[in-house]
Amino acid sequence: MTQRLHIDRNQPGGLRDQIVSQVSRLIFEGLMPSGMKLSSCRQLARELGVSINTVVAAYRILEEEQLIEARPRSGYFVCSDRGIHPDKHLNAQSSPNPRAPICSKLNRMRRTEDVETIYRPPDWYNYKYPFVCNQIDENRFPVAEWRECTRLAMNRKDLKIWSADGFYADSAELIEQVSQRILPRRGIFEPSNSILITLGSQNGLFITSLLFGGRNRKAAMEDPGYPDARKILLANFGSLHFQAVDEEGMVVDDRLRDVDLVFITPNRQFPTTVTMSERRRRELLQAAEAYDFYIVEDDYECDVDYRQSSPLPLRSLDKTGRLIYLGSLSKGLSPGLRLGYMTASVEFIDAARDCRGMMMRHPPMILQHTAAAFIRLGYYDSLLRRLRLAYEQRWFSADAAIRDRLPNFLRSGDFGGTTFVLADAQAGLDAKVISNAALKRGVIVEPIAPCYSKLSDGKFFFRLGVSSIRKNLIEPGIATLSEVLKDLW
Repeated sequence: MTQRLHIDRNQPGGLRDQIVSQVSRLIFEGLMPSGMKLSSCRQLARELGVSINTVVAAYRILEEEQLIEARPRSGYFVCSDRGIHPDKHLNAQSSPNPRAPICSKLNRMRRTEDVETIYRPPDWYNYKYPFVCNQIDENRFPVAEWRECTRLAMNRKDLKIWSADGFYADSAELIEQVSQRILPRRGIFEPSNSILITLGSQNGLFITSLLFGGRNRKAAMEDPGYPDARKILLANFGSLHFQAVDEEGMVVDDRLRDVDLVFITPNRQFPTTVTMSERRRRELLQAAEAYDFYIVEDDYECDVDYRQSSPLPLRSLDKTGRLIYLGSLSKGLSPGLRLGYMTASVEFIDAARDCRGMMMRHPPMILQHTAAAFIRLGYYDSLLRRLRLAYEQRWFSADAAIRDRLPNFLRSGDFGGTTFVLADAQAGLDAKVISNAALKRGVIVEPIAPCYSKLSDGKFFFRLGVSSIRKNLIEPGIATLSEVLKDLW
C-alpha cells in the first residue's frame, strides 16, 4: 500500500491527517477496493518513517468514518460497502442512459457562460510583482486582533447564539455596529430593520436581482462595468441595457426610460475609477423618480478611500426610497471573509431577508459575531487608518513610476483609489499580449476587456492595482513592465 502513500513533512498538515486524506482518496477512487487488507500499523509506520502512534491515530479516524474496519486477529480492511468496484464503474459507463443530459434541461435564457470575467493566476501571490486589484496585502492583516475577536465570539456564554440556527435573523451585535459605526460615516442613518448582512456585495446584488428580475423586466448598468454584475443581471432579467461612462460617470438620459433597475458604482466607477459628478447624481435620482426605476449602488471601496472629503453615496441623498445601498468589509478587512451589508427601505429589506433565507438562511453566526467584536473594539477603525495611509503612499509611488516609465500610455486612476487603468496609445498592443509577456517576468497586470459590453472596445486596456503589492516593489515592478513593453515594440 505504501507505494501509493507519500508523506511530505514540509506540508502544514500533520502526518496523521496526510495518511487519513490519502487513504480516503484511494478508497473513494476505487484504488483500494472493498475487502482489501491494509498494512499493519507497525509495518506502515516503518515504511513511511513515522511513529506507530501516528498510524494508529489515522486508522482510528478512518474507522470512525466507516471507511475501514478492524477484524479480530486479522487486521484492518476496507469496508465492504465503501469501495468502488472497477467492474461497477465500467458498467456505469457502458450502460445506456435513457434520460437526456442535464445540460439540455437548463434554462438557456439564464445561462451566462459566454460572459467573460477578469482573469488572474490562482497563485497570484507567488509572483514577484502582483499588481492585482481588490486583494489585500496579507502582511497587513491583523491576525492577532482577529484571533482575539474569534476567541471572544466563541465564549461559552454565547454558544447558544452562534451555534444555533438563527432562522432568517442576523447577529444583532453586527447589525448594531453597521448601523452605528459604519453607515453613519458614509452619511447614512438607518434603523436596524433596514439593514441586512450579506456574503459580500455580489450576494446583495444577486438577491436584489431575484426580487426585481423577470423575463419581461429590463436592467441597466455602466459600460464599461463590473463583469460579475453583468452575469447576475443577465441571469435574472429578460434584457440588459448598457449605459456609457464619460469623465462625469455614467451618462444619464432618456435611454433609461424603460428600465426597472440600474446598477451603478458612482463613487469609484468600476473599472475606470471615475467619480460621478454632483450634476449626474442629481440627474440620476430625478430620472429614477420620473421613469420609475430603482437604483442599486455598490460603494465597494468606500472604507479605504483616503481622500480628505470623499463624496457621500447616493443613498445619503435619496429622499424617494429608490436606493438600495451595498457595502462590504472586503476591501478593508479581507475579501475571503465574504461579509457585506445592504440597506434600503424596511419593505425591501424584509423581502430581501426572506429571499436570502431561502438560499442560506443567514451568513455564519460565528463569523458575524467575530466581525462585530472586531468593529466594536476599534480594531477595524485602526486597520482602516493604517490602510488609507499605506494606499495613499502606494498610489503616489505608482503614479510617479507610471509617469516616468510609461509616459505614452493613456491613463486613468483617480486619487483616493488603488487602481490605474492603462492603454498603449501608440503601438496599440493587445492587453492580453502585454499581460502574457509580463507574467513571464513575474509581473501581473489584468486585461479589462471583459468589463466592456463589446470585448473589442476594451482590448487595449489593462489595470494595475496597488492594494496587494508592497510599496518597495511598485517602482521596480513598473520598471520591469516597461522593459517588457519595449521588447514587444
